[in-house]
Amino acid sequence: MDTLPTELLAQIFKCGASEGCHLLIPYKAVNRCWRTAALEYPDLWTSVYPFCSINNNDAVSWTSFCLERSKSCLFDVVLHLPSPPNMALVSKIMLLIAQHIQRLRSLSVFAVDQTNAGEVFALLENAQRAPRLSNLELVCDDTRSISMTAPHDGILISTPALSSLRLHGVRSPVPFVGLRSLDLKGLRTSYADFEAMATASPLLVQLVLPNIRLLVDPQTSTFPPIQMPSLKALALSFAHPPPSNQFNPCHSLLSFLRLPNVEYLELVGSIIPDLAATFHASCFSNLRTLRLVGLTIVSRDPAIQNASYLRSLGTIEELHLIHSYAEYLLPLEQQADRSPKARLSRTRSINFRDEPKAHHRIIHPLNKMIPASRASLPLDNIEAVYPKLRCVCLDTLLAKDAVWLYTFVTERPNIRLVRLSQNINRHFSDSLGLSDGGALQTLPWRNLDRSDHQPVDAGKMLRERVQVEELKAEGLIPWRGPTP
Repeated sequence: MDTLPTELLAQIFKCGASEGCHLLIPYKAVNRCWRTAALEYPDLWTSVYPFCSINNNDAVSWTSFCLERSKSCLFDVVLHLPSPPNMALVSKIMLLIAQHIQRLRSLSVFAVDQTNAGEVFALLENAQRAPRLSNLELVCDDTRSISMTAPHDGILISTPALSSLRLHGVRSPVPFVGLRSLDLKGLRTSYADFEAMATASPLLVQLVLPNIRLLVDPQTSTFPPIQMPSLKALALSFAHPPPSNQFNPCHSLLSFLRLPNVEYLELVGSIIPDLAATFHASCFSNLRTLRLVGLTIVSRDPAIQNASYLRSLGTIEELHLIHSYAEYLLPLEQQADRSPKARLSRTRSINFRDEPKAHHRIIHPLNKMIPASRASLPLDNIEAVYPKLRCVCLDTLLAKDAVWLYTFVTERPNIRLVRLSQNINRHFSDSLGLSDGGALQTLPWRNLDRSDHQPVDAGKMLRERVQVEELKAEGLIPWRGPTP
């Protein structure tokens, strides 16, 4: 390494310090050559994490050092406020950033406790203008809903280049103008404000709305639709409706949206309205990827047929099921053939699957796990659901899911890729009652006469039909596991 050119060393260091220039500290302490490579290239010091050290009192000097080393390069700041935050210290850091605000490209402020990330951003008010700021994240651990109305005190700072905005628990200190990506948690807004945002951001590509609040407002039925032809990705999770609207038909601002070019749809959480009533019939005509996270596909209300709505999206090529169960969306047997007892058993397996102690670990014979009614199901009925599907991503597999998956990919030759998460091996072992070290590839089973048979190699079965890859990609809405 000592014989490598300084330029090449700098490129290597840049890859190793992609998550913050504080990772360069060990490099520059090795020898003179490494120190020169680490210090003399300003683009290595453009990712500033002020509170990266154990001693937060050094945050000001560290921030100043990084800003000086970055010289004329654009820089990014990620501010994870300590708990409890020292606002005097934070003010000094923001003052340093304000002195270099002409080069500020990205600012992310993550606050805990009751600290308002918007107040931290307001410390830049005296700078008046951030001409290069393209990405702004203000995240506060707060469950309050936010609107899209302008701040009462007016716009704090001009951000003409802003294209990506993420606000969680913080009212917007900037206008919704010229955006290409928008993430608003707990949005509760009016038709007029949302329509103004869509008009002012005609090139919006990605819209993320965690915990959106749906309200009943019959007077909005006369409003014209909101056209969003540039939108490619939409991610939604829904908050509980207010008590006064809990039992009313759910009106949604989403029903006014016209989304002809959305290719990615992500639905997160167990609170899901009637999708057929929520979205206009013209939406999702070009949908390519459907990601369902912790979704209750079968509603308690028999009038809500979300499974049928999701199955009607015939252009889907990739299906991501994260803590959402495939057999309800892609059944291999007729719905009438599934007994109430089987549905109850499956519901229990869903509800108790994440407990540390397994329940009712019974290994069924393989020929009993694939009912005869499935074999007699016409092929055209199977392929009528998602005929273009070529990739399935699964976060979890129970024993029954493995047999379902094998049967499904056998009957669907166009499936060429299955992505599996790191959790699958653990869930597989828990489902089968295996001892520690039980592997995903082994699926033991017995006949009714209790005689042992050779284990079924589920991995081999899948490898004969599909390419198995590990699922690592995160969705647009962070997922913290099933709701307790």
